[in-house]
Amino acid sequence: MLKKIWQISGDIKVSFFLLISASATLFIGSIYANRHFSLFRELNRVRVQDWLSIHMNSKPELVWWVPVLFIIMGFLGINTFICAFDRVSRLLPQRKLMPEKNFFYLITPSIIHCLFIVIMIGHLLTFTLGKWETSHLEHGLKIDIGGKRQLITITNIKHRFYSENSGMKNRISQTIVTIKDNEDKTIDLQYVKPVIVDGKYLFLDKIKKRKKDIKQIEAGTINTENKETCNKAHVYLENKKEKKDGKLLLLIVSDPGLMLIITGLFLTLCLMLWYFLIQPSYRKNNNH
Repeated sequence: MLKKIWQISGDIKVSFFLLISASATLFIGSIYANRHFSLFRELNRVRVQDWLSIHMNSKPELVWWVPVLFIIMGFLGINTFICAFDRVSRLLPQRKLMPEKNFFYLITPSIIHCLFIVIMIGHLLTFTLGKWETSHLEHGLKIDIGGKRQLITITNIKHRFYSENSGMKNRISQTIVTIKDNEDKTIDLQYVKPVIVDGKYLFLDKIKKRKKDIKQIEAGTINTENKETCNKAHVYLENKKEKKDGKLLLLIVSDPGLMLIITGLFLTLCLMLWYFLIQPSYRKNNNH
C-alpha cells in the first residue's frame, strides 16, 4: 500500500497536474490581487498566517486561493523529492561503471530538483517567519533591532538636492542616514541601498501623511501601503537644506529564507548552465 502511494506521488503525470493546478491558481490569484491591490499588498509586511487569520474569516471569497496555492506547492515539493530520490537510487549502482564526469552529468537534474525544494522552503520561511518592523527616524534616536548589535543610534540625517540648474531643483535626490551600532561601527543607509546589521536588513523609506495618519502609524494601527515614496538619481549638489517633505522611516526586515532562495537560485543557474554546455560533448562521446 505504501509502495503504491509512493509510486503515485512520484509519478510524472502527477507533476504535470500539480504544475497546471499551481499555474491556474496563480492566474486566478493575480486577477484578485490586481482588483484588490491594497488587500494583497499587506502580504509584503505581514506573515501569511497572520494575514490569513484576519482575512480568511472576513473575506474568504478573495483570499481562498492563497492557502490552496500553499497546499498545491506542498504536494509539488513532495512529488519533486520522490522523483529525485527514485532517479538517484537508480543511478547510484552505476556510479563505478562510468566516469565521474558522466555520473555527475546524469545526476545533475536530480540535484536541480533538490535545489528547487530548497528554494520552496526558503519562500515558506520568508512567508511564515519573516518580520517587518517600521520606525520613524530622527537625529539621536536609539532603535532596538534585536540581535547582538541590537541597539543602533541615528547619528546624522543628510539630504542631497538637485542643482539649481536642474529641472528638479530643490528636490531631494538622495538621503543619507548615518547609523552607529553598539560596537561604534558607523553605517550609511540610503534609498534603494539597504544594509545588513546582525542579520537584519535595514531599508530607508519615506511616507507622507496627514497628522492624523502619523499618529496612527506611531500607534501601529494604520497600514502604510500605497503611500510610500523613495528617490534615486545621480547626485549633482549636496547641501544642508531642510525640507518638510514627510517622515523618514526605517524598515527593519528579518528574512530567514532569503539566503536559501538566493543560494538555491545561484546554484541552479550554475548547474543548468554547466549541464547544457556539456550536453553536446556527453552525447557525442556516448554515441560512439
